[in-house]
Amino acid sequence: AFCEQEVPLIIKPVESCGSDGVKLCKTMGEAEAHFNLLMTGQRKLGAQGAAVLCQEFLQGKEYVVDCVTRDGVHKTTFVWVYDKREANGGGFVYFGMIPVPSDDPVAKVLIDYTVGCIDALAIANGATHNEIMMTKDGPC
Repeated sequence: AFCEQEVPLIIKPVESCGSDGVKLCKTMGEAEAHFNLLMTGQRKLGAQGAAVLCQEFLQGKEYVVDCVTRDGVHKTTFVWVYDKREANGGGFVYFGMIPVPSDDPVAKVLIDYTVGCIDALAIANGATHNEIMMTKDGPC
C-alpha cells in the first residue's frame, strides 16, 4: 500500500556500481518486474543474500560533496555535479562530473547540509563521499 502511493520509484541492486541495474519505474507493475529480474539475475550469478533497494525518486540534480574530518573538524575537498544522461537503454548513465565553484550559492547549501549529516552520524575522523539530490525543496 505504501509503495503504490510513491511511484515513480527507483529500483536498484544493493551490490552494484554506477547506474548498473538502476531503473526508474513509473508503475507498481514495472517495479515488481524489475525487482524480480534483479533478484533472479543475482541468484544466477551466485550472489549470496541477493538484495534490491527501493528508493523514492527525487527530481533534481545530483551532486557530490567530498569531505575529510579530523577530530570533528570538517574540510570540504570537492563539490561536483554529476553529468548523467540517457544512453544505451539506461536512463542514468554517468558521462562525467563537473566541478562546482566553492563560491557558488548551491555549493554553500550543499556543504552546510553535508556537514549537518556528518555531525548527525557522529563521524569525528575519516573521509566521506556524499551524494545529494538538490530538489525544488532543497537538498536530500
